[in-house]
Amino acid sequence: MIFLFILIFGVVFLFVNVRNVAPGIKGSLIAGATVILLPLCFLFRTNYISSLGMSFLSVWLAEALLVYILWWIARIIRRMVVKKPIEQRLVVSVSRLLLFVSVVMTIVIVAMGVGNNENFKVREFKVAVPTEREFTAMFFSDLHIDPLFNREKMERIVHVSDSLHPDFVLFGGDFADVVDSTLSAWEYDFLVQKLAATAKVAAVAIDGNHEGFVEREGSDYKKWMQDNGFVVLEDSTVCADFVCITGRVDHSVAKMRDVERKPLFELRPSTADAKLPWLLLDHQPRGIEEDHAGRRPDFAMSGHTHNGQFFPGTVIINWVWRLAYGLGELDDVKWLVSSGVDSWGPPVRVGSETEVWFLRFVPNDL
Repeated sequence: MIFLFILIFGVVFLFVNVRNVAPGIKGSLIAGATVILLPLCFLFRTNYISSLGMSFLSVWLAEALLVYILWWIARIIRRMVVKKPIEQRLVVSVSRLLLFVSVVMTIVIVAMGVGNNENFKVREFKVAVPTEREFTAMFFSDLHIDPLFNREKMERIVHVSDSLHPDFVLFGGDFADVVDSTLSAWEYDFLVQKLAATAKVAAVAIDGNHEGFVEREGSDYKKWMQDNGFVVLEDSTVCADFVCITGRVDHSVAKMRDVERKPLFELRPSTADAKLPWLLLDHQPRGIEEDHAGRRPDFAMSGHTHNGQFFPGTVIINWVWRLAYGLGELDDVKWLVSSGVDSWGPPVRVGSETEVWFLRFVPNDL
């Protein structure tokens, strides 16, 4: 909802400002064409050219909003001091300059950010949990496979997981922005099978909000992932001999399906498994229910935020989420929020990095 409000505000605000680059109907036509292109490209985003257009315009939208907001702040301050409106000729000149500046900023950010998006980091972390034996997991999220996604990156993810020999491969949601039949046509099913096979115990996945979007288009993410070797948890818990893992239905997916998420209390490990460490996968890092009573998960993992992806999102994201990125705590639960292994829309990272996590779970007393 916040994203939708920002998008609507941004489009209207940009239209009002861009139309000032030329007087009369000419300025309105330029502004109209500018703001219509983005939703058109989004509508046909499964097309390679449209994806490129959406990527560039998404970055431009963010940068143009920034420069025009600063311009309006300067205008308000000037009006308070001078108490006279700015001449229309000056408004037109400044509007043209700001449009040029926003386009240059976009080009620079895209040029810098594409390489950063491709070169994901492998981060390692030791997690103390109530376990009698050590075990490992490779955790990653937010693949967002689309026409611009580099297949070679998926091959590198498989290679990294194979070299780490994890007990579990854990995926935190937002697998693709295309339907499952397209994934199979692009032969990602074989890569997912290879990835699942790198887990010594199991490969486990949850859905993200984008799984809800492709579900509306007829995609069956759960079946596709299960057919290719993953266990998909939707408000359910599975236990191995030494750990229990709970996966939540994403908040947005539950809303799209018009269902309520099960209370976390109902998903806790059974009495027989009460001594095992309890891990939680939940795509959006919103924490747990305020009224949750009893045992809490020993460790939770999320994605979704992309750590803002690129400036100024990398600043704004910290105003939106209590824990926007990294290791921290939410509602008395140790929580990891990953920035994701790829990006949505523009494959661009500036001020944030793509990553996978290799987690080593060790006994509390170590």
